[in-house]
Amino acid sequence: MLPLINSLQNRWIRLPLRVRGTLIVSIPISCLFVTLSVLAWLKFNLIEDEAWVQHTQTVRLESKYLLNALIDAETGMRGYGLTRQNEFLRRYEQAKLTIPNSIDTLEDLVDDNPEQTLRIQAIRHKVNDVLDIFEHKLTLQEDLTRIQGANDILVPIESLYNWLKEGQDDIVTTRDAIERFADEEETLLIERMQHRDRHQQLTFIFLIIAATIATLASWSAIHLFYELEQELANRQQNLKETNQRLESVCNQLQRFTANASHELRAPLAVVLSNTQIALMALKRLENSPEGTRDRLEKVIKTTKQMSELIGELLFLARHEGLLAPEKRKPINLSQLMSELATDWTSHCRDKELEFKAHIPKHHISVEGDENLLRQAVTNLLSNAVRYTPPGGLIELCLLQTESALIQVKDTGIGIAEAALPHVFERFYCADLKRSKASGGFGLGLAIVEQIIHIHSGTVRVESRLDEGSLFTIALPLSSH
Repeated sequence: MLPLINSLQNRWIRLPLRVRGTLIVSIPISCLFVTLSVLAWLKFNLIEDEAWVQHTQTVRLESKYLLNALIDAETGMRGYGLTRQNEFLRRYEQAKLTIPNSIDTLEDLVDDNPEQTLRIQAIRHKVNDVLDIFEHKLTLQEDLTRIQGANDILVPIESLYNWLKEGQDDIVTTRDAIERFADEEETLLIERMQHRDRHQQLTFIFLIIAATIATLASWSAIHLFYELEQELANRQQNLKETNQRLESVCNQLQRFTANASHELRAPLAVVLSNTQIALMALKRLENSPEGTRDRLEKVIKTTKQMSELIGELLFLARHEGLLAPEKRKPINLSQLMSELATDWTSHCRDKELEFKAHIPKHHISVEGDENLLRQAVTNLLSNAVRYTPPGGLIELCLLQTESALIQVKDTGIGIAEAALPHVFERFYCADLKRSKASGGFGLGLAIVEQIIHIHSGTVRVESRLDEGSLFTIALPLSSH
């Protein structure tokens, strides 16, 4: 039993939190729906049982009314025959009117039970026979009265006894049939009352069981919620500790990158300056070795590339996070883009490229660091010039919508679709051979994204191979 419990606990823990939470909430809800469903079913049965009890009581009472009416008819007829008092005759007449209505009512009440319907029909025939006998007796009595009144003849005792005895067996048989029917209804009433009482007891027992199950389900749900809350709290604490460790590692890495970049710049500067001096001295010599000069020029080129890389790494390390509030100043983007357009027009002309600028004359203002934004756009323009062959077109556009949009478009070699999601990653190069040939390290676009990010903006790229690229920077407009 214990291994089974442990196995269920392990399976429970392996379930996702969303699933566990849903199951915990479903426990009391399921208990509620089941309880309401069973209670509704029991209530329906109780109502049905009560209706059957009331119906059976009505049939039983109507049977008693029929039997009493038949007895009243018989009593009235006998009293009239013995005393010749019209008071007894009126009692008979009233009973004769009540009996058919009572039989009709009984037949309507039991019309859903074919067996009882047949019994009522048999009783109707017997009652009709008895009433016919009573009518025959009444006719004989009236004839005897006329004879006695005309001739003053006394009716013999034997004749009166025969008159009273006539149809007695039929009357008794009819009364017995009605009484048996009433007794059957009494038995049926007892059975139905017992059935109703059993349902009432079952309802009471179910309420006790439902209350117990609801208590256990509520306790289980509370207990499971408590465990889930504890687990979430533990996970939150673990995530917090992990984030703190990651932040510490990132800070250490950032400090290391900044320190290492800063420390490397000085020796690289020494190497570069000494190499340049050696190259200049070598050029003054008349018989300087050609191979030595090439090697020194390669050292100078490599040193410059390393200095550029270290500068980019130092920039990335120093500008993590959002821009400091004191460095946020209003910037006229129209003026800044115009200055860049002027600088890059001559540069593109030297590269045999056409340069076009679309900059509105009205003031478009954002908040941020002007030098950083200048560098971001410069990086995009530099990439456009680097990867656009001679004869191509470079465009710089500034638009104002809900935000300020800066677009750099070229007709260069473009970027493969598979590489588009990764172009802003650090050290990512879609084409390693092309990057080495152009001298890039894959940090230019990462710097652009970081600059735009600290200005609460976004940057995106659209490109197709051999058709060119479009980089769009979106910056929030200044409220001033």
